[in-house]
Amino acid sequence: MIDRAQAELLIAGRLSEKRREHSRRVAAEAAELAQRFGAAPEAAVIAGLLHDYCRDLTDAETLAAAARYGLKVGPVEARRPRNILHGPVAAAELSAAGLDAAIVGAIARHTTGGPGMTVLEKCLYLADFCEPGRKFPGLDEVRALAGASLDAAVAAAARITLLDLIVRGRGVVPDALALYNETHAGH
Repeated sequence: MIDRAQAELLIAGRLSEKRREHSRRVAAEAAELAQRFGAAPEAAVIAGLLHDYCRDLTDAETLAAAARYGLKVGPVEARRPRNILHGPVAAAELSAAGLDAAIVGAIARHTTGGPGMTVLEKCLYLADFCEPGRKFPGLDEVRALAGASLDAAVAAAARITLLDLIVRGRGVVPDALALYNETHAGH
């Protein structure tokens, strides 16, 4: 089992100082959300610390790791591998190192989300979206929603992300679209 101290050592040896600071802010935000919405705060901290464990790999290194772990690489992922696949690659690598399966699942889905997310997965997805270092249109809405409803905040984050991708002319991975559809099915 990888604990908080081991997670700190892992990111110290792998991530830039800027990325480590981001990861610590995500960990703090994830713990707060977990406490509010009923997930394990310590698991949220470890997930937050390790969520970007493979983010500083190059595109080529990310694709090689995805192939090594047998991860599916669709056309959208192939165009932006480091941006989209760093979570699944980190999850596979950390799973092999003995990280708890619930934390592995949260790390795997933190970038794109997906249907049927657990509370811990939603907390990490939202923490990465909302951490205090972020600034972009729509963020205040998501932060306000996160004060009362995890599901409403995740739905808003999924909508804002999808709209941003479409406006920028980027492809959307199936899991991100499935999360949007799941969170907006009743609208």
